[in-house]
Amino acid sequence: MSLNMETRTMFGRKVIYSDLTEITRENVVDALRDAMGVHMKNSAEIDYLYNYYRGRQPILGRVKQIRPEINNKVVENHALEIVNFKKGYVFGEPVQYVRRGEREDVSEKITKLNEYMFAEDKAAKDAELAEWFFICGTANRMILPDGLAGEDSDESPFEIETLDPRYSFVVYSNSFGRPPLMGVKYIEQKEKKLFSVYTKDSYFEI
Repeated sequence: MSLNMETRTMFGRKVIYSDLTEITRENVVDALRDAMGVHMKNSAEIDYLYNYYRGRQPILGRVKQIRPEINNKVVENHALEIVNFKKGYVFGEPVQYVRRGEREDVSEKITKLNEYMFAEDKAAKDAELAEWFFICGTANRMILPDGLAGEDSDESPFEIETLDPRYSFVVYSNSFGRPPLMGVKYIEQKEKKLFSVYTKDSYFEI
């Protein structure tokens, strides 16, 4: 892998919008094609920032013009320090749900919800999510029903997963309120990409 990295000027990841108001079987491919152009630019910037966070920084590829035989390169990784500090400061303690208001009948349900979150190790997944958005300014979480939940009384009825934002994104409508239209994740196979597209009432594989 080449270490010739150029220093980039970036101003945040671009939000992906669509003029559509609903994603259907007929328009999902066109909507996905339109969104991929913006996402690929975002993905390239996220990959640069992630590598920067891991210590792969432009100093490693800098060429010393005078006396090149004396060339000591050191990465002072402030990006890693900042991300770790912010993540520890905001998510050092697990996030828990508490009752709001005077309704006593919801206390038991909130306790059960916290138990589900503990079963899913949500605290660790919150930290993973925070790491992504402190690195690159965006992060995606997927929550799906767990079909095996009935086999264990302590099992949560849903699964929580933190997605790699280089391979996932959300498309929002340009209409009032900018509601989300679809969530997308994909994997790269040998000769193609396999897309999983989720809308409020449908799932598509492309």
